[in-house]
Amino acid sequence: MARGLTPEQAIRGAVAGDEGRGLRQVHAIDRHGRSAAWTGANCVMWCGHAEGPSASVAGNMLAGPSVVADTLSTWLAGGAGDVPARLLAAMQAGQRAGGDARGQQSAALRLVTTEDFPDLCIRADDHARPLDELERLLATWRRDRAPGLATQPRKADPPGLLDLDAIDARFAAAGSPLRVRR
Repeated sequence: MARGLTPEQAIRGAVAGDEGRGLRQVHAIDRHGRSAAWTGANCVMWCGHAEGPSASVAGNMLAGPSVVADTLSTWLAGGAGDVPARLLAAMQAGQRAGGDARGQQSAALRLVTTEDFPDLCIRADDHARPLDELERLLATWRRDRAPGLATQPRKADPPGLLDLDAIDARFAAAGSPLRVRR
């Protein structure tokens, strides 16, 4: 796509020489919001994908096509709002539609923007109700991590927040006994 290919052309080129393409699922979304996806002919049933503007959803070992369809429609219905909440709501819609045919075990949310590290990376592994656990972890992330995203080191501000009094004030406002050393 960096050479000007559409997402569909890029995927077609990527799988053309891949001997394992029948086992692959590949997604591409370009900066214009065009999406394309590939589900190989040998993926485990039920398998497939659904695409929309600036979105692509796929899976295999699913209860049926409504899992990806409901996931995508919930994502698209969320508008331009809170991305982590939209992601979780979309995953919950897929679960309500039947989810993984093997049952629930794990789930994750990873949100990467312009930085070299994810803004959000939470996961629930080997959990009886992983989406409920993600919801709990997301609330913790909102309370403890999200407030500091704007002042952490980043490409636009490599040092990040350096004012020791401001750092201490943030700890105090959060009810934390932590303080920076002076």
